[in-house]
Amino acid sequence: MRADHAKFGGFSGLLVEAGHLIAVSDYGWWLLADLDDREDGLYPVRAGFAPMRDSAGEVIDKGGRDAESLTMRDGSLVVGFERDHRIAFHIQDGRLGDDFYHRDFEGLSFNKGLEGLATTPDGWLIAFAEKQESKGHPVFLIRYSGEVDRMWLPADSRHSVTGADVGPDGRLYILKRDFSLMVGLSIRIERYDLDDEGYPLPATRKVLARFESISGIDNMEGISLWTDASGQTRLTLISDDNFSAFQRTLLMDFTVLSDETPGSD
Repeated sequence: MRADHAKFGGFSGLLVEAGHLIAVSDYGWWLLADLDDREDGLYPVRAGFAPMRDSAGEVIDKGGRDAESLTMRDGSLVVGFERDHRIAFHIQDGRLGDDFYHRDFEGLSFNKGLEGLATTPDGWLIAFAEKQESKGHPVFLIRYSGEVDRMWLPADSRHSVTGADVGPDGRLYILKRDFSLMVGLSIRIERYDLDDEGYPLPATRKVLARFESISGIDNMEGISLWTDASGQTRLTLISDDNFSAFQRTLLMDFTVLSDETPGSD
């Protein structure tokens, strides 16, 4: 995906639903697009691009606009930010309302904050920090009351969480990334069942896909699960190009095979 605009790029949060795409960027911009779901892939046919604004309509200042994650709850958009670690709720016309801060967010790494944000079947928010800790991946379950519970999802590699979404099947899908100069880029997509509280169950972990640099991927950071017109579950990824001439903004779309599909393992 390309656009003749200096702020186009850096997309880290993604939502695809009913022929529409919404993404958020490191510079605090919204990307909105209508999609044509053709046999040979998704094609953006109309698009809009605009800066995020606060409740008063003012453009969000530089220190608070690093948007990294996106979800939908009760028909409203919810955005997760890093650097100024918080969650913000969309009001209308691209404006964000009250910010939700919590003391558990304060200790997150400056540039590795709330990278994954999803909505559980009960309507609670589940957020993931990018940076691993000694106990694993930090997970925050945010209830309607504002109460926050914290747990750690065990990690079995150096991969960091860069995106999350709860699919139409009620299961959690996590996008992970690792990069090293020696090996290059590595991307994983994992799936978990959720317990009655909305936490991922480590024992149900299944790696659905692995991609290495040779496969043509880029710095994938946004993930969205949705159902197409034929009833198939689709999984769409978007990459953060870091505004680098050596990287790209990729939109990659897959069909999720059911567990009963021959060869789906």
